[in-house]
Amino acid sequence: MTILTTLFVILLCVALYHHIGYPLLLKCVSTKKVKPVKPAQYDENTLPNIAILMCAYNEQAHIAEKLHNLASLVYDTNHYTIHVYFDGCTDKSYQQALKAQQVLHKQGVKCFFHFRDENQGKVQGLNTLMGVAKYHNDILLFTDVSALLSIDALDKVAQQFSDPKVAISTGVYTLDENAPDAQKAYWQYQNKVKKSESNLGAVIGVPGAMFAMRAEYACELEKNTINDDFVLSMKALSKGGKAIVDEEVVIYECECDEQSEDYKRRVRVGAGNWQQIKALLLLLNPRLGWTCLNFFSHKVLRGVMPVILAGIYVCVFLEALVSQSLWSELIAAAILSLHTVQAIKTLFEIKKRIPIVDKVNYILNSYFLALWGIIRYEQGYFNNPWQRVKTASKKPTKSVIKIIKRSLDITGALFALSLVWPVCLIAALAIKLTSKGPIIFKQLRVGESSDDFVELFYVYKFRSMVVDAESRSGAVWASKDDPRITAVGRFMRKTRIDELPQLINVLKGEMSLIGPRPERPVFYGKLEKDIPYFCQRTYGVKPGISGLAQVMNGYDETIDDARSKIGWDYAYSLSMSSPRAWAKLEFSIVLKTLQVVFTGKGQ
Repeated sequence: MTILTTLFVILLCVALYHHIGYPLLLKCVSTKKVKPVKPAQYDENTLPNIAILMCAYNEQAHIAEKLHNLASLVYDTNHYTIHVYFDGCTDKSYQQALKAQQVLHKQGVKCFFHFRDENQGKVQGLNTLMGVAKYHNDILLFTDVSALLSIDALDKVAQQFSDPKVAISTGVYTLDENAPDAQKAYWQYQNKVKKSESNLGAVIGVPGAMFAMRAEYACELEKNTINDDFVLSMKALSKGGKAIVDEEVVIYECECDEQSEDYKRRVRVGAGNWQQIKALLLLLNPRLGWTCLNFFSHKVLRGVMPVILAGIYVCVFLEALVSQSLWSELIAAAILSLHTVQAIKTLFEIKKRIPIVDKVNYILNSYFLALWGIIRYEQGYFNNPWQRVKTASKKPTKSVIKIIKRSLDITGALFALSLVWPVCLIAALAIKLTSKGPIIFKQLRVGESSDDFVELFYVYKFRSMVVDAESRSGAVWASKDDPRITAVGRFMRKTRIDELPQLINVLKGEMSLIGPRPERPVFYGKLEKDIPYFCQRTYGVKPGISGLAQVMNGYDETIDDARSKIGWDYAYSLSMSSPRAWAKLEFSIVLKTLQVVFTGKGQ
């Protein structure tokens, strides 16, 4: 058994335990149903005070309905209050809420608004609301604007908290019937796991749509917290309390995400899962019993599963290429077939359902998007204020293409690295033996741009020039017979081998396999002056290792070369408005790139 095979078996066993073994373990040990909570005999003086806390950012479609839903809950209006934090809304959320508030006040429901002009993020809102309500209430109930609660939700919560050991309570999260089938299947699985965990008093993770906690356990969140609902609930569990699911409390999600929007959420959730492992290591204390085991089996493994899955892919494809073993070739073929089916369905908007294939692809895609979230988190991309996933300003077609493109970038870069590592090793040795200086050369380049941000990053290349090539001349374009290029470097530039280290830039999310050439900042001022709208070529598009302009024109030597390329860059960007046009162009660029590499037509 090779090292790759052994590693594959270990990683596969961990993945199977998380997805199959752990649910079966829960089913075996939690078969004994928890005894129903005996209804507490509350009177007007002992009924717990409940504060309903809710953050709103551009929620005009749901805010009025939500407030009316909360006002209709069966509970003494003298013992619950509603607090809404408007986090820099730019729509009519506040105006819609004011109308509903007037009706609530007539019904005797206390509803308070907290308003901020600028969007500061959900964490800031939650910290503000907890500071207002914590010391005047027994229970804090957190809920989302888009989720409706069953009419007896508050009464059920109060009954659950009559048990002094209960620290956290939630209900059954139910998606709207129009939600994608893959999302429904995911939450059906999650609800089953949570019900089993509830029988052990150790539910790991609660839906942010609705959960309640004892006010005394509420603690201020750090500003960069991503999965606020999870961190809040788990910190309460770390103090030894129980977390349960009340199956009679229904949490109905009104807002249906498109698949592309759900995938955006998966990126953020992946980053949050990674962050919370570091933040909640205290839950791995064996003294916490089932909380410790469930946290490790459910959330720790869920957080690292994207890395484990990537490791499985690498092991399978490397084993198939190096050892050519039958098992690895069969699994590699199955993986490629799965992703090919999904890509064809997405690109050509095929609606026909293939249940098993669709569910497996949804899980795999979610994990790879979570891996992207982990990478972005480590790069510091999640320090911005919380906002809604669904926005009207973004074009869904281009968003879908960008998601597919990123998935192809990760898969393609991993696959390419598994193929070209011997070439990289030979190139590194050749550089080291024939010239002085480092093997890898890095240079500052301009990346993807948006309305308010332009990314700068260091691109990696095999060094093809002599050391300090620009020490005398300054920053200049390389020419066809440039004396600064070494003999080995000349061959690498012709075959584009010098570009191979940029696969690392692709995995980091700084570049794409296909896209505009990343230009140097030092040339940007002159290029923008001489070529109108030059800076717009990377607007919403990551620069690429190869691209339409690169295969049509080669390297830039003059401003005229750069001017002729900009048309190709815009043509590529425009193709992303149509899945078919983009897929056709992307495929042709890949073929042309391979032609350049194998015929040595680079510079």
